[in-house]
Amino acid sequence: MEAFDIFVRNYDDGKPMITLTVSSNTQISKLKKQFAEQYSDLFYPEKQQFWHDGIAMKRDYMTLDDYDVKAGDTVYIQDMGIQVSYRLSKILINIGPLITFTLFNFYWFDIYSFCLNDHKYVHQNSQYSRAQQLGNQMVFIHFGKRIYECIFVHYFSKSSKSLNKLIWEFGYIWLFFGLVVPFYLFHPDYNESLLKSIFYEDHIPQIYFFLFLAFIFFEVMNFFCHVHLKSFRVRDLDTTRGIPRLHGFSYVSCANYFYEILAWVCFAIVTQTLMSTTFLFTSFFRMNSRAQKKHLRYIAEFKNYYPAEERRAFIPFLF
Repeated sequence: MEAFDIFVRNYDDGKPMITLTVSSNTQISKLKKQFAEQYSDLFYPEKQQFWHDGIAMKRDYMTLDDYDVKAGDTVYIQDMGIQVSYRLSKILINIGPLITFTLFNFYWFDIYSFCLNDHKYVHQNSQYSRAQQLGNQMVFIHFGKRIYECIFVHYFSKSSKSLNKLIWEFGYIWLFFGLVVPFYLFHPDYNESLLKSIFYEDHIPQIYFFLFLAFIFFEVMNFFCHVHLKSFRVRDLDTTRGIPRLHGFSYVSCANYFYEILAWVCFAIVTQTLMSTTFLFTSFFRMNSRAQKKHLRYIAEFKNYYPAEERRAFIPFLF
């Protein structure tokens, strides 16, 4: 491939920084290393984000040709700030609900006495209802599985995550799900009126049992999906992608997301709180957005080899 020069400017102030000699098949990962050789004290590769014509060059495995960078073009380098190990960041995010739910379990009386400012209103010997017990168990199963996967299953294509993004994830998982959801789930005024208003009370235990089994099934299938996706890679920072075909992937490009949202549906029905339902819908929109992008990425990468007509992105037969 014929070599050519491109110009690098600072993303924040537009000032010229360096001229790099590259080729059309130079990968973004190599571009970052080239730049870091001159600015290693400020921009080590994990902190770098290149831009070209307003498009972020996010995929390290893609080439300059993929981003339509030609001889004499200008690219911009952005400092992504402090970085945290990607695996560690995932573990820290997912351990949050385990910690907060544990605190609610052990310090239930103290938490609500303080928040409600009424010791007489909060009965120290109150017991969790069946729905509260199951909701509690579902959270420990789900996030315990996530941490196990982060340590033993997943190969991550990125080495680090920016602190700014990590703070957003912390807010969503630790504060919203970790604090707001259990606050209403374990509240002294909690009741199971929704299911009782629909079904005969004698049938409620069987419905809970069915929903809990369904939750376990969806969590297991989600785990199988992650193991299947892992089989296409051999180590961390490996960006190899294959066409998954097992465990529901023949119907959707992101079967792992599909099973996870079904698990959250079970959780929302069992717990019957507004905050659990809010988390369900928020998770649905987040996962759907990611699924649509991954679906398009599969089509772009594998082109005619990818069975796009047979698959949807997120929900089978729908979208």
